[in-house]
Amino acid sequence: MARVLVVEDEFVIALNASMLLEDEGMLVDTAYDGAEALEMIVSNPPSLIVTDYMMPVMDGLELITALRRQGWRGPIILATAISEDRLPSNYKGGHDAYISKPYMAGDFVSLVKELLARAGQ
Repeated sequence: MARVLVVEDEFVIALNASMLLEDEGMLVDTAYDGAEALEMIVSNPPSLIVTDYMMPVMDGLELITALRRQGWRGPIILATAISEDRLPSNYKGGHDAYISKPYMAGDFVSLVKELLARAGQ
């Protein structure tokens, strides 16, 4: 069974994303900032990560960069209201997919399933 980590500081968005994925039979953990997510990943590695960009403590781009530097190879979805072409120029990438918020539930679930399938989950 796939385990997904949703990293989102907005409680309602995190809850909605988690419920959508749980309805599809996935196990879902939630972190409310990148630092919390890093701790959770060490103790319980997910199959896939969905992260927001703008969060307190450690933002999503810092999280992605840290994970890739540590050698984490799992799929990462960047879910944010900031358009992909407006991300900071010093961000070197590292996410496998981007989805613009607010997103449609079906598009979100399909993207997660597609990346999990590509990863052999």
